[in-house]
Amino acid sequence: MKNIDAVILAGGLGTRLNDSAGDLPKALVPVNGKPFLEYVFKLLCRTKFITRVVIAVGYKADKIISKYQNNSDYGFEILFSVEKDLLGTGGAIKKALQYTNSDNVLVLNGDSYVDIDIQSFISAHDTKDASISVALTHVENANRFGKVNILTNNKIVSFEEKAPNSSGGYINCGVYLFRKTVFDHIPENTVLSLEKDLLPNMTKFNAFGFICTGKFIDIGIPETYNIASDYLKEEN
Repeated sequence: MKNIDAVILAGGLGTRLNDSAGDLPKALVPVNGKPFLEYVFKLLCRTKFITRVVIAVGYKADKIISKYQNNSDYGFEILFSVEKDLLGTGGAIKKALQYTNSDNVLVLNGDSYVDIDIQSFISAHDTKDASISVALTHVENANRFGKVNILTNNKIVSFEEKAPNSSGGYINCGVYLFRKTVFDHIPENTVLSLEKDLLPNMTKFNAFGFICTGKFIDIGIPETYNIASDYLKEEN
């Protein structure tokens, strides 16, 4: 298995978290006294195949850069892709890819956490010769997320927008493996949402879901922030 570079999307604001975020970028919001981003780092440490991590930064980028630019605690090189104007999740990935060397790139949201076996995820991507792999988990209520529809072999056939009365189903956990060539047609410095603009059109590629049975949490709203705090105490 070859080494794979990773991109962490950490450009978001923590506006819906009120007192928990202050003026911090969401990835630096403290959870049990530790920036949430560091739990994502620890997730990457579960495999020896991640040797370079590019953090895509935007809002309050200087706070993230100053904290981690000389950090060698995690066993991988840390670089930064700085957006002067926010490009959305899709545009941020496109910009960050210039700092990666591997043919396939692992992409993670900097404000969510899923208890995933990264090494198995990479192996499944290789075995299926996938262009795109998306970590999925099953929920009873997909209102906040939108759903991902898959075949019995886990091939992704469609992405559904989130809807107020959505039933249960598989949702996107915010962890992806991309063959870099799927971004070749996307212009540089274009504002794009990965979830809304890119993924729905990427099912024409060899796209597969990877089912995760571990805990999935995000820190997007106060309710889920509190759940994250309780669950991640064990990770400290």
